[in-house]
Amino acid sequence: MQSYDVLVVGCGPVGAVLAARLSAAGLDVLVVERSLSVHPLPRAVAADDEVQELLDRVAPGCLADAVQDVPVRFLGARGQPIGALRFPAGVGGRPGLALFHQPTLEARLRAAVAAEVRLGVALDALSQDQAGVTAALSDGSSVRASWLVGCDGAGSAVRAAVGIAWSGRDLRRWLVVDVAGAVPADGFTYRCDPVRPSVDMPLPGGHRWEWLLEDGEPAFDPAPLLPAGVEVVRCVEYRYAARRASSWRAGRVLLAGDAAHTMPPFAGQGLGAGVRDAWALGALLPRGEVDRYEALRGPHVREMTRLSLFLGAVLETRVRPAAALRDAALGAAFRTPVLGPWLGRGGPRDSRSGVLEL
Repeated sequence: MQSYDVLVVGCGPVGAVLAARLSAAGLDVLVVERSLSVHPLPRAVAADDEVQELLDRVAPGCLADAVQDVPVRFLGARGQPIGALRFPAGVGGRPGLALFHQPTLEARLRAAVAAEVRLGVALDALSQDQAGVTAALSDGSSVRASWLVGCDGAGSAVRAAVGIAWSGRDLRRWLVVDVAGAVPADGFTYRCDPVRPSVDMPLPGGHRWEWLLEDGEPAFDPAPLLPAGVEVVRCVEYRYAARRASSWRAGRVLLAGDAAHTMPPFAGQGLGAGVRDAWALGALLPRGEVDRYEALRGPHVREMTRLSLFLGAVLETRVRPAAALRDAALGAAFRTPVLGPWLGRGGPRDSRSGVLEL
């Protein structure tokens, strides 16, 4: 039976960052990924300056073609401008917001992983003792590792295998449409229309739209709402959720990214939270400081989840009188001498987590 220091289950962005970080620290790492190739369709799209820095440390230039430094606009119930955020340059002069193509980013991160990677291989079962974990893999092999880290998403097989509880709540359903082709855009736009709240944003080589669906409403054909000449590359219905594992550790088994927590996408912090988990764990595990992991990352994840839920509540207001009050309050806040400049620079989204220093 082969033995490793760490078995990483899942080679999405979180697993790739973790594996690269651990390998760079001199650990013997095996990564298993059930898919044979990178998921071909875009999912996550946003990275703040801190996350950009972490990703670039793993795979220099991996965000070179990202759409950078776009304003975040809020439009009210009548389509009127309420205000705009423009995040200031941050770590290393990086833009406060970069919008990327996840399949491209993921491929670049995987290419930077020096560890052994087995594609098309899933975790079938695991057992553990005080010294480590024995894992049965779908290729028929069994391996031994001092630690196992589940980076295998919200439906984590690792989390289920060790019986960690998964609690939280489902949120509203949204229709998400990605297109390829040139689309004129004024920025990342929250359209706070009580009839049909929506979000849209420019992406490398394309554009994304998201529309709120009514409870029980089937997904509709978005074609009449799209510009002429674009190619739809993805049209999918999502039910967003805010969930969290009751613990991010069970003995020698750890969780990171969506396996440990999920949040709605409205603050653009979901993937970033996982990357920060991976960076932190990649520093703490080689030092024997795993006990610090959840205490270090948990409060920041909770804060970003709250911000995401707040922005979702602002956007999803469906009652017209409430929407009018929201528009008036936000507009007044953007116009005040004190709050206006603060909001314009990004307002409450201080996404710094402290992991850069690890």
